[in-house]
Amino acid sequence: MDPNPADENTCRSDLHEAAQELEKFRQIVETAELGVVTINENHEVVYMNAAAEAMFGYARQEIMGGDLSPLIPSEHREHHRNYVERYVATRRGRLIGHTAELEAERRDGSRFPIHISFSTAEVAGGLLMTAIIRDLSKEAGLEKEVRQSQRLAILGEMVATVSHEIRSPLTLIGGFALQLERDPELSEKVRGKLKIITAEVKRLETILNELGDLSRPHKYDWRETDAAQLLEHVAELMGPELERAGAELKISRNGELPPLMADAGRLSQVLINLINNAVQASGDHPVIEVVLEPHPEGVLLEVRDQGPGVDPANAKQLFTPFFTTKRGGTGLGLPVARRIVEEHGGRIELANRDQGGAVARVRLPAAPAIQQKLPLMDV
Repeated sequence: MDPNPADENTCRSDLHEAAQELEKFRQIVETAELGVVTINENHEVVYMNAAAEAMFGYARQEIMGGDLSPLIPSEHREHHRNYVERYVATRRGRLIGHTAELEAERRDGSRFPIHISFSTAEVAGGLLMTAIIRDLSKEAGLEKEVRQSQRLAILGEMVATVSHEIRSPLTLIGGFALQLERDPELSEKVRGKLKIITAEVKRLETILNELGDLSRPHKYDWRETDAAQLLEHVAELMGPELERAGAELKISRNGELPPLMADAGRLSQVLINLINNAVQASGDHPVIEVVLEPHPEGVLLEVRDQGPGVDPANAKQLFTPFFTTKRGGTGLGLPVARRIVEEHGGRIELANRDQGGAVARVRLPAAPAIQQKLPLMDV
């Protein structure tokens, strides 16, 4: 019997509609934010979507058609293969149809937390097993930021209360000591002790101020900022202080700098701290170099000194509150500087220079990158 043209047309139409439906679902899975990986009964990967590629760091052509093992932490590979073999034989498994939170491994060997659910399907007489994966590392990072903000808020309240209780008697002690210093009948020995008292009172007041900077949530006045102009302003502010110290400040700018989204006052505080540290580390008549240049993320700022450099034994403690190698130092300047830089979306590090001395490097993102973070940081 000859085929009926009407039946052929209906069949073609049905096939076309089915193909369109399949393509629609393929696009949905392909563009999903969740990773999707499907394996067959032989533990071979038959499908991997774009999100899974990005998550694990493998291109799908490297994985599809081969064993699933590269996507599993090495210590679990054999166990996973045995689990799949048992499930294929018994159709029983405690994870199928359920969810779990596990640790996955990227191509570079780094580990990250995932939420994963498993399902199975019989296709053309064979069994396919699919994992749907959500990367939890970003959520864990946000949760860590929230916990950190909560801790800082609690610590800030404690510091504010303690500072208030200490500052009042401290002010009285300093005031009385200054009054007594002016008494002409005092001996030079007593006057010298009073000067020590007033100097220590000022040091304690500095510690209270810096401790408040470290513990309190900051309010930022975000504005588009020119890094070079900011540095010139800091150099002008520090001019008299640098002159008294016999120090010279050399500023150089290499290339066009993108604008920053920053709180100019807070960043000035960072620069003043780093320049003062460089002066104190460099001995008599130091020359401090400050270099500004663009880098892939935004702006790189370096403060270079002529001192002995960073002692490797102290390197890991330099940003620890109250750790200091300077006589009379509070050990809070660098932790405060790091907090300000990180809340600008940047990074700060101290390292030794090949030419001798140390360098403080501050990397700050260009304006568009930091603007995306403002709602989270302005707390």
